[in-house]
Amino acid sequence: MKKLVLSIIFLLGFSTTSYANNSVGITLSMADVKSNVKDDIDNNGTTDTTKNISNEVTIGSVFFEKAINDNMSIGLDIIPFKAELESRSTTQASIKGAGTSTSGTNKGNAEVSNHLTFYVQPQREIKDGLKVFGTLGLIKADVESDIQSISSTNKTVEQSLDGLKLGLGLKKETGFGFVKLEYSETDYDDISATTTNSTKVTADIDTDILALSVARSF
Repeated sequence: MKKLVLSIIFLLGFSTTSYANNSVGITLSMADVKSNVKDDIDNNGTTDTTKNISNEVTIGSVFFEKAINDNMSIGLDIIPFKAELESRSTTQASIKGAGTSTSGTNKGNAEVSNHLTFYVQPQREIKDGLKVFGTLGLIKADVESDIQSISSTNKTVEQSLDGLKLGLGLKKETGFGFVKLEYSETDYDDISATTTNSTKVTADIDTDILALSVARSF
């Protein structure tokens, strides 16, 4: 992760054109996090239960952006704290020993940290500093999954998470920098964890985001 950050900072700082314009700003995002969670009770490749979950969360981030020319910018967006991507619970009965039945709640959540988005934004001016832009972003993050099961011991799994972001928005140049309004969709790679009783839980996470950004250029 540290090597990735250093590489991206190098890219942001490198430009052969004298036009390059640097900006730093903050983004407030309203995200609809949609998860398709599958349970494979005995980890044999067969899905036993499926549950769709939707959570609405508010996320803040900071970003660094460089305008390569009038029609292209590159940037790095950083979420500087942990954010919960997925949380679920379901009631289940379990048979233990000589036919003894017990019931309880299985729980799971996934928190991300070190969430980085390196993006490219081609843009075109419509009128008087108002531009329409598209976003192509590559995401790297660390994810920590906690699973609590009535039929096994609790387990914490740490993994790397990759994702692809596609967006469309409007950008207005101002006297101090710019303001952006963007709608985007992010498709994360599946994350999975296996409990001590061989139950494999897999989550396919996608997000729909409406974001407002304010930046100062220098």
